[in-house]
Order: sequence, then structure tokens, then C-alpha cells
Amino acid sequence: MASMNGIIAKISSWGNAVSKNTILQAISSGIMSMFPIIIVGSFASLFSGIPIPAYQEFLTTSGVNVALSAVVNATTNMLGLFFTYGVARSYGENIGVKAPAAGVLALVVYVALMPTLTSEDGVTSLAFDYLGTKGMILGIVIAFLATKLFHLIVSKNIVIKMPTGTPDFVSNSFVSLIPAFAIALCAIVVRMIFALTPWGDAFSCFYALIQMPIQGLIGGNIASVVLISVIMCLLWCFGIHPGFITSLIGPLFMMLDGANQAAYAAGEALPNIIGMNFNYITTIAIAYPAVPIAILLVARSAQLRTVGKVALAPGFFGINEPIIFGLPIVLNPVAAIPFIVTPLVNVIGMYALQSLGIVAKCVGILPFNIPVVITGMLSGGISIAIAEVVFLIIDILIWIPFIKAMDATRLKAEQEAQVA
Repeated sequence: MASMNGIIAKISSWGNAVSKNTILQAISSGIMSMFPIIIVGSFASLFSGIPIPAYQEFLTTSGVNVALSAVVNATTNMLGLFFTYGVARSYGENIGVKAPAAGVLALVVYVALMPTLTSEDGVTSLAFDYLGTKGMILGIVIAFLATKLFHLIVSKNIVIKMPTGTPDFVSNSFVSLIPAFAIALCAIVVRMIFALTPWGDAFSCFYALIQMPIQGLIGGNIASVVLISVIMCLLWCFGIHPGFITSLIGPLFMMLDGANQAAYAAGEALPNIIGMNFNYITTIAIAYPAVPIAILLVARSAQLRTVGKVALAPGFFGINEPIIFGLPIVLNPVAAIPFIVTPLVNVIGMYALQSLGIVAKCVGILPFNIPVVITGMLSGGISIAIAEVVFLIIDILIWIPFIKAMDATRLKAEQEAQVA
């Protein structure tokens, strides 16, 4: 028992240390801060791609499709740029960079490293390709490196100091001046180095050597989602919040969602099954409400029925702490079995149905905390919503025998307490 407690303590300590990591926190908060942009882009893409001939004709003749495309270009197709700023700003706050220029300078590096296009008329422009999800991973790397360099220069006091009494907004601007030149110089050097490579620029090189292999590995690999689901459930079983896992996989999954959204808007076949949306639907939207529903269906003990009532509404909105600590899931082997199994059933089952074309693939990126069925309707239509209901029922049926086993023990304890 002592050795088990020691293992649990070590796991908890490791989990807490990872969750407090400034880099992971910056990725999480930086991406979350851009969710309004993600939602606006998702809805614009959904409205532009509804496959009804009369509706599409209306969009074309009225010019609404052009306006919707402009919104998609200004939101989803620039997520790489937005995430770079969001992560740089969040990371700067985490390491004590007070100047807002750090986030802006990360954008300067991002744009400076981008490949340019020259038309036949000699007009030079930036392509949307790397402004969107194709440039997201390198953008996050740029955000960290640029902000860290900014912090290093300022912490070494290599700054221009203004006389006492100078307004803060003026002195802060001059404090950022030397770091700005240093960061811009680094961007110039990096661009010149990559110009000598076969890829011609940093974005093309990074995408070809790193992002594309990762995207291909995750996008067509059900094992990746299964492994992630098991790890996250196991962490919950030890009382560790697995939010840091979401910080790691979020950018990778969003790349896949972004590719689906772009294909949907263009009227093309969706390339990916797996993505952030798929992961949320299968592991949270369906799995979380199944537990309190199962409790309220079969539990007789006052304790479990109270937990079920308290957890029901939060469960539908992607919040499972009442179940984690009230049932509990933590250090409870009986509850851990269905807690791990039900998301796996959802993931494998939904993947199979979407692979066979029975259920539509997920489109776009939705925020967390949207209830089951609604997520399906917004993600791809009625087929996903129906599948969600089916898997919700399956999850409830899986949970029922385990709930009955826990309930019998607690009901007996309550009855003995009344007799005493």
C-alpha cells in the first residue's frame, strides 16, 4: 500500500509540474484566446458549404458567397498568424514580459519568413497557405523563440532608457526598440539561410519535414486518438487534470480540422476523420453525460443519486469534475473500467462509421462545452447527431452494471447506518 501511495504521489507530482509548465500554459491560453475567431470562421464556412443546390444558387447570385469567403479568409485561413500572436502574448505574460510589442514582433518574424508569390504582372503577395493551419506549428515555435529573445535582451538590460518623468507609453516603446532590431535581424538571417535550401523558405521546409509527417501520422491513425484517450482517462483516475495533453495535441488536431473546413468550403471531399472536433465529440460530448444518466436510471442510494443530479447538467456541457470527485473516478478501480472503455468504444465506433461513409466527417472547429446532439448538428449534420445518440445509449448501458455494483455497496452502508 505504501509503495502504491508513493507511485501515485510521484505521478501526481509529475502531472502538476507538467500542467504548470509555462510553454504548455502559453499554448493553451493563447489558442483559447482565439476561439471567437475560430467560431466565426467555422460558422462562415458551414453556411457557405451547405450542399443544397437552391441555397448555393442563392449564395452565388446574391454575392453572399463572396462575403462568406472573405470572412473565412480573414479567420480560419489566418489561424497560423493569430495563434502566433496569441501564444507569444501569453508566453510573454508567463515569463514577465510586460511590453505588448513581444507579440507583435512574433508576427513580424512570421510574415518575414513567409514565402511570397509574384504574379505575371509583377505584383508580389503573401499566399494564404501558410497564414492558416499549414503555418500553425512553425508559428508557435516562432512565438516562443521571438518572445524568449525579447525577454533575454530586456532582462540583460540591453535597452534604451528614457529620462525620469517620461510617460510609460513612450519609455516602453524605446525599451522594445533594441529587442525589435535584434529579432528582425534574426528573421533576416534565417530567411537568407533557408533561401539556400531546396525548399526555399522556412515554412515550406518545416511543413515538409515536420508538420506533414505528423499530420499524416495522426490524421489517418486511429491508434493516436485511442492512445490519447487512454492516457487522459488514466490521468483522471489518479486525480490529475489532463488539460496539458490538450495543449500538446490541440494545434496538431486543429490543423486537421482546418484542412477539413477548407475542403468543405471549396466543395471538396473532406480529407480527415480525426481532429479536435472528432476528439471532443467522442471523448467528452458523448461520454460525460452518460455517467449521470446511468446513475439516475438505476441507483437507489441517496449518495449516488445526489451525485447524479449534481453532475447531470455539467456533464452535458463537457464538465466532469462532479463525477471525477463525487462518484468518484479517482482511485476507484470499479469506476475506472467503464470510464476508460466508453470513450474507446465511441472513438473506434465513430471512426469506423465515418470511414465507411455511414456517418459524415466532422467539419470545422467548435468550442468545448457544446452539448451532445448539438455538436453533431453543427459538425456535419443529422448523421453525426444520430450517431451521438446511439453511442450515448451504448455508454449508458456499459456504465449500468458498474453503477449497480457501487450502488449496492453504498445502499447497504446507508441502510446499516439507519439501523444503527
